[in-house]
Amino acid sequence: MRLFLDTEFNGFGGELISMALVPDMGQSWYEVCEFGGEVNPWVKEHVLPILAKPPKPLAVVKSLFHLFILQFENPEIVCDWHTDAQHFCSLLDGQDYGSSLDFACSIRIIKTPSGGIPAFGNFSPHNALSDALALRKWFSDGN
Repeated sequence: MRLFLDTEFNGFGGELISMALVPDMGQSWYEVCEFGGEVNPWVKEHVLPILAKPPKPLAVVKSLFHLFILQFENPEIVCDWHTDAQHFCSLLDGQDYGSSLDFACSIRIIKTPSGGIPAFGNFSPHNALSDALALRKWFSDGN
């Protein structure tokens, strides 16, 4: 099973704002995290206006993420940026070793076109769910 991953975060190296996981087949997962601090101006203009859900506390997002991801056995996580993988892995973390999710998977970071993945359907760039769906389509079309 493959899951296509995309995240939005508050500027380079910033806090997670939203994450989406889109399987080859089946129900997608998308959540928005509450985050604090000063909002990066680019994020304020391009990301926040198109969030598709209200934000939830990070602890709630982690719980929902754990419930979703545990239905898959050793999936391949496909993303096009290393920070997406970092945020994915950080959601596996609990407050300590015992409360962290011990989850087998492989992470594959692929190179996409420098101009971005071609849009399709109701594509909204800089929305994690839309970007993950576009990544799945682009990848599945043999790129």
